[in-house]
Amino acid sequence: MESTTFFTKIALTSDMMECLRPKRHQLFLIFADAKLRPPVLEEMMPDLQRVIATVSQHYCDNSSPQLQFEELMGEGNAKLAELITKGLLTSSKCATREAFFKFFKASVNNHARSRIQKYVYTEKRTGQKPPPRAQRFLPGVDCTEEQPALEYHKHVDLSLDDPELGLQVSDQGHHGQAEDRPVDWGFCFTSEEYAYLLTPQERLVYHEMILPSAHARCYAELDAWRKSNHNKLNIKIKFVHMADALGFSYELFDECVLSIRNKIKLYRMANNEQQETTTRRNAVVAQLKQVFGLQIPSDIDDMVVRRMLTMAARDQFDKLNPQINEMLTMIGAKVPRSVGDGKVACYSVLYQKNCRQCNMCDLRHSCAVEAANLGLTKMVQSPRLLGSKQPRIPAFLPRTVTDASQPISSADEAEIISHLTETFQKATRGGQTCYHHHVGDDKKRRFIFYIDRESPLRLRFCNPSDDLRKRLVGKQKTWFPREDATLSEIIALIEQHSRETFE
Repeated sequence: MESTTFFTKIALTSDMMECLRPKRHQLFLIFADAKLRPPVLEEMMPDLQRVIATVSQHYCDNSSPQLQFEELMGEGNAKLAELITKGLLTSSKCATREAFFKFFKASVNNHARSRIQKYVYTEKRTGQKPPPRAQRFLPGVDCTEEQPALEYHKHVDLSLDDPELGLQVSDQGHHGQAEDRPVDWGFCFTSEEYAYLLTPQERLVYHEMILPSAHARCYAELDAWRKSNHNKLNIKIKFVHMADALGFSYELFDECVLSIRNKIKLYRMANNEQQETTTRRNAVVAQLKQVFGLQIPSDIDDMVVRRMLTMAARDQFDKLNPQINEMLTMIGAKVPRSVGDGKVACYSVLYQKNCRQCNMCDLRHSCAVEAANLGLTKMVQSPRLLGSKQPRIPAFLPRTVTDASQPISSADEAEIISHLTETFQKATRGGQTCYHHHVGDDKKRRFIFYIDRESPLRLRFCNPSDDLRKRLVGKQKTWFPREDATLSEIIALIEQHSRETFE
């Protein structure tokens, strides 16, 4: 078979020759010198990252969130992407690798300086207004006119983390003085005198009673139309309409009305001596507020005032003096008493019902009564009020032989029953009350106490240890406390048996 190959000459134009001619950066890839080799992004990336890291480390500021090291690194990478998008790699301005690095380093430095100028050296942050453009530079040597030199202002950096700065910024929910002003209810002189005695909730009810709102009048009119005989319309605003207008339940509204009546009645029946006592007490409370830095409203309950001042005096014990102690006694608060070595007595302030130290203390009954008068029996005190060196220390009073042989009283028996009920799980077995631990499987439940007799109390210990049997009386499986055992001894036996049987 004969060959069919033809040889044809094609005339190339200048545009074709330009397309076939290799690019300059492709030809120069044969060089390894940075002054001749064109920029290649894959080869330069490690060096570019080092340039960005060097500039970021030089200009970073950990006190400013906009000048963190990571932020500047991100800005440098963004600047690199911007230059590549603009075609800097193939531009004649950066034909060599050396020229590209010079241009890129200058761009990253300028960008970092601009961020510093934006987020640090501004009038808002430095507090100094920049001078006019004509006065920003010092005059030259050959300048004949005498111009004042630019005054140097030291950079002021404000930080909320500086404890010595004394700078306090209010939170978002802070109200100004306009919001802290009392509400103008529009009362007359007599009504305003009575409203001073009421709580904010009672003032709202009191204002509704004096001047019913449009909602109360609307509800009363609807009720009147519903009950009318189409001949005579009798509109009467009742408490139920006022309660609906305020969004209160009728029981709550009626309770507020009763409280308002009692307060106004007591105020009107007070004589001159009682009024002077009240005025003197209010003045003492105002002085104590300034001493301890408290906020005590005028209409708050007296029990809360005594409790607050008692805890404040214990927390700020170093501010006490004979005059402040006298004012605390006048209010009814408990004046803390020092027991030496920086410790404060726990009497009537740190009482707890089921505390081991309190149950062993001989002053527990009087301490509980005084703590109840201050409203501290239902509260759990903060560890700060105890302090690292302030434990509860039980007090032991001297006893005679007759007192030591007396059995426990009915109040002590009730306290033992209350301690068992609140510490252990109560159950009934065979008609007798028994106690066991809260934890554990029900199938493997182990009863540790039985009440054989309630009056006088006879508490049976189940399977005590050998060490505990030496302090009990009985035999085999029936072990009881001694008949002459005191409350503190019985509580100690209960705690020991509880620890030894807990799994």
